[in-house]
Amino acid sequence: MIRLGCVLLLALLLMPAQATDSQALLRFKPLQGQLSFNQSKQLQGLPVALKSSGYILLQDGQLLWHTTTPVDSKLLVSPAGVSQWQQQQYVAVAGSEFVGQLMLAVLQQQHQFINDHFALSDADNDCQLLQPLQAPLSNLFVQIRLCGEATLQRIVLQESNGNSTTIDLQPEANLD
Repeated sequence: MIRLGCVLLLALLLMPAQATDSQALLRFKPLQGQLSFNQSKQLQGLPVALKSSGYILLQDGQLLWHTTTPVDSKLLVSPAGVSQWQQQQYVAVAGSEFVGQLMLAVLQQQHQFINDHFALSDADNDCQLLQPLQAPLSNLFVQIRLCGEATLQRIVLQESNGNSTTIDLQPEANLD
């Protein structure tokens, strides 16, 4: 009986330390406010990457993704999913709930979501790797690479189909 009590106490003492260690791997500050982005998507079979730029606005648990170049388009991302601006209103994209949750979790460093769906490891001094634990993420991504110093500055998505996307982020306040 005493031995069981000691084992339970030891388990309780160790669990918070393990959670803290896991959370320490997520070293970036959650993003908030407005940031500019430059995106480069390399598709299999195309010799030149597709490039776009614009800004994102993160507030109140939502993300506005506004691409200004080469085409003006807007996406509103929330835990409920992704909606696209069409004919003066946002129209929900069917089946996008998980994508919305994933985008917000990565940008806002939501520990529980990331720990539930990814194995985390340090890639080098400035980057961390998120490797999907199971489908549907493992069907889409080989890995997600998060890079930066104190804040997230670059996201590299390595897709299962061989395509890759690099997103560079910069806080609007730092722009000239």
